Amino acid sequence: MRASLAVLAAALTVGLAVQAPVALADTGSAASGSASGSASGSSDLWPVPTAPADQFTFLMAYSFGNRIPAGADPARTEGDPGPVNEALAAAVVAARGTRTIPVYAQTVIADVLRTRYGMTDVIPIEADRQPDGTLTYLSTDGAAKKVAALRGPSRDTAGVIAFKDHLWRATYTTRANGFHAYAPAGVTMPSQYDPQSSQPWTTSAPVYLPVDLAGRIPLLLNGTGSSH
Repeated sequence: MRASLAVLAAALTVGLAVQAPVALADTGSAASGSASGSASGSSDLWPVPTAPADQFTFLMAYSFGNRIPAGADPARTEGDPGPVNEALAAAVVAARGTRTIPVYAQTVIADVLRTRYGMTDVIPIEADRQPDGTLTYLSTDGAAKKVAALRGPSRDTAGVIAFKDHLWRATYTTRANGFHAYAPAGVTMPSQYDPQSSQPWTTSAPVYLPVDLAGRIPLLLNGTGSSH
């Protein structure tokens, strides 16, 4: 069984790499969503399911990179937001509108929501720390699991905020953790990479896309990565 999965994973990796330039050209475009969460972009090989923002019971914002201040220890600080996470915070505000639904956001986005937008009911999703104070990297799945633990057994509808090239995986990872999850229709996600990001894999598309595509394989293997 493991051998079969390994062969399938290898085949998917090759296929995903070949499709990547076309598939990710407009992934994350949320302009054509519908109330039922229909996927946007019929010609898109990686359509992201969308729904109107007023259907969400909460928002989940996934960070993308960071900036480590001069002199700070990158192993012990989650850093500053940088322009990408500032743009993600703006997308949260746009998706939330005048509603008061809770927002679960990774720390660097939560910081912007609190300081720049005065949002008081944002729940920061922080990375865990080792006994020596060093941070444990918080993956997309790890962040989704933390939110699932906080939300309890009730599996409601999440509006997913994520970098454009990360949005497909972020949405389906949220689904894999028990939620109905969609990108908010009509809300533009940031798509410009930050070459000064302290996380090297988030500095450019050529570096990031293979990482993201590899992360999609488990979602495809377990059947989560399909519109529903």
